[in-house]
Amino acid sequence: MQPDASPDLTAVADSIALNGPGAGAVDLAERAVEFYAVRYSDYPPPVLAAEVARCRALLINGNSTSTDVRRVIGWLSGLLGSLGHHTGDVPASLIHFGTASRVGEELGERRLAGWALGAQSMVTMSQDRYTEALELADRAEVFADDDLRMAQITAWCRLRPLAALGDRPRLDEAITTARRHMDAADREEPGRFGFDRAEFHQHLAEALLGYEASESARHAETSIRLKRVGSPGWAAATAILARTYATRRDPQNASALGMSVLETVPAGSLRANTRSRLFRLVDDLDGHPAAEELGEALRV
Repeated sequence: MQPDASPDLTAVADSIALNGPGAGAVDLAERAVEFYAVRYSDYPPPVLAAEVARCRALLINGNSTSTDVRRVIGWLSGLLGSLGHHTGDVPASLIHFGTASRVGEELGERRLAGWALGAQSMVTMSQDRYTEALELADRAEVFADDDLRMAQITAWCRLRPLAALGDRPRLDEAITTARRHMDAADREEPGRFGFDRAEFHQHLAEALLGYEASESARHAETSIRLKRVGSPGWAAATAILARTYATRRDPQNASALGMSVLETVPAGSLRANTRSRLFRLVDDLDGHPAAEELGEALRV
């Protein structure tokens, strides 16, 4: 157990352990998945990862091969994949997402399969493997059976790879598709497995960064307004907005926004992908004196 883990977090796996492998364990584990997904952003990623792994181990050690247990293990593996991504452990992230997608496909758990494949695509994109990321998007889209899921997979998996490849016609087409599905969606879903307009605008902002800095900034600002200050989504969108200022040759505001992320979000809670955005911001500032302070703060 992590020594600094929150009591409300550790109590979840503790209750499952006290229940034992008998009746009710699966129901409790399903509730645990819901708890971890909804409260995902409330805990430092390494702390949450330790508890999710402990919960999954309890199910695995229960020696049950029932469909219900395997389904819950699949969702917990998906959470561990996200946590691997957010702690910067890409190999572990891809292993966990691979397990989650395989379990989802084998059990006909379409939502799990599509979500895990989409998440795999995003992690693959972070490794600059753009074509592979788009191939994973094609696989994920097969399981996207409503407008919200289609908007999610398109925004997650197509926009940034197409932008990185410089394929503006296909990027514009994907943006149009994502907008259409997001506008038609009858709901937003909070939590790790869901999707909302704040995240939608964040992905639009990042995809447009190298093409239309002002439009990118508009989407980043919208995402920021929809998020709680200090939350991971707020930090990601603020880092993207900072990069738009650097692109528009405003290094002072760019650096100030970058520093605001580091001053607002505790170091242990700053996700690896947002840290990476801030390092790119330092590169964007290209030796400007404002970059030195930001770069040093990041290293510290």
